[in-house]
Formats: sequence, structure tokens, C-alpha cells
Amino acid sequence: MTEKIVPFIDYLNAVDDLLESRYGITSNDVDVASIAGSQDDGWTPAECVEWLAGKYELERIDIGPYGGTSCATRL
Repeated sequence: MTEKIVPFIDYLNAVDDLLESRYGITSNDVDVASIAGSQDDGWTPAECVEWLAGKYELERIDIGPYGGTSCATRL
């Protein structure tokens, strides 16, 4: 089975979208080299974002005070 090669800019855009929606930041706020390494290691953008969240101790902004998603993310 052949693995589909995703251009880094597409991977970075996917990571950016997740970082912004979940944590209110972009890849400019974290280590882009780590994002490239995550892609090289075969991680999905979501796996990369979760790893970055742990590394930088990020708090999600899309989770409401009672554990559900906030109204702003349901639009």
C-alpha cells in the first residue's frame, strides 16, 4: 500500500485550523519545526495538535465550563 504524500503547507494549514478552533492560537505561536517533525513521523494533524497542547500546557477554548462544547463552536 502506498502512502499519500501530503504537502507540508496542507498539513500546516490543518494543524493551524485545529489550533485556532481548539486553543485560539496558530502555528506562529508554537514551534513549527515540531509540526514538521510530526508530519515526518506520520502523525495526523489532530495527533500533532494534542501533542503540542501537552507540550505547551494549552487550555482548550472550545470546551464549556460543564464539559460540553461552547455555543461559539456550534455555529
